[in-house]
Amino acid sequence: MEREIRVKTLGDLSDDMMIETLSRLPVKSLMRFKCVCISWCDLVKDPNFIYKHLKRDDNMRLMVYCTYKNPDDRDPFDDLITYFSVFPDRTLTDLHFQDLEPIMRGIHIGPYDGIFCLLKSHTLINLWNVSLNEYRGLPECRPRLPCYTRTHYANIALGLDLVTGDFKLVLILTLWNDQRDSFHDFSHVAVYNFSTNSWRDLKGFEMRFDYMVDRIYNVYLNGYCYWVVCRPDYSKAILAFSMSNEVFQEIKGPSVPQTTTYYQSVKTPWMLGTYDDCLSLLYSDKFAHSFELWIMKGGFWIKHLTFGPFIETYQPLGFWRKDEFLLESSDKRVILYDSRYHEMRDLGITGLWFSVHILKESLIRMKDEDM
Repeated sequence: MEREIRVKTLGDLSDDMMIETLSRLPVKSLMRFKCVCISWCDLVKDPNFIYKHLKRDDNMRLMVYCTYKNPDDRDPFDDLITYFSVFPDRTLTDLHFQDLEPIMRGIHIGPYDGIFCLLKSHTLINLWNVSLNEYRGLPECRPRLPCYTRTHYANIALGLDLVTGDFKLVLILTLWNDQRDSFHDFSHVAVYNFSTNSWRDLKGFEMRFDYMVDRIYNVYLNGYCYWVVCRPDYSKAILAFSMSNEVFQEIKGPSVPQTTTYYQSVKTPWMLGTYDDCLSLLYSDKFAHSFELWIMKGGFWIKHLTFGPFIETYQPLGFWRKDEFLLESSDKRVILYDSRYHEMRDLGITGLWFSVHILKESLIRMKDEDM
């Protein structure tokens, strides 16, 4: 349960009205207004206000990571070009973008609540708040790994512990056993606390063979982080992690057809997101050329809407605003689909491979003295 947010009021405005008004302001304005009074300064640092500000629909910007073929084929060593861009116009009417590729070079994961994780290695991580342009270099995580194992790949999630009000970063290391030449039976998990600037080792979860966690798309919602996982038989489920209890739980997905082969698993993605402040899943049936939106309410999956079938084949890229979804066409174009009016809009973005993200302006501070 969220704690009550209190703030000093001005004039005849009530607490709730003042908080609602301030939550609609951009990050730069709120940072300037910290000097108005002590209570406003405290409000901007209150974790519950930070997430209230993050949840607003008008606090969304589209980010696209795209790889395309270099039209100048005279250079055989530079046949592919990538760019990482943010579109400042939240209505996507003006498609002029800011190129972030010079900053985003190297391995990066996110954004999670406006924060990018910049990986120097699997265990050496920097955090970057795009809106505040603030960085935090984390101390290196030094896990005690079992004999004959090494890190195969890393998975990261960021969220708020609603009990302590502390922000945490969860690091999941998938291990490889060199002696057996196979995956290790258990993952290794560590948690970084923003308040203490330190790492703690946790008990991992059973990996089994080919139990894979999708590190590109995960969701934080109301104290939990969620990932789509692929079981050894290629069926899918959802892995949940409690930021307060710090335990993992595997939960069933909605009642949709399960895959039985690797090819079907890849071609039938489960796209996690949030819809009406609920954990949601966008399921695409490649053969029916249609989509189903499922939302979890009261611990149960409910089919909220279906759209399609379409003549053309589309793949889901991500959630946008309410009733709007980002899709990839068969000829590699990014499409914005409005399920209310059954309208499709070509955003003019083409390439060989896309990764679409939602960037939110975030008040989560990276500077130690402000935490």
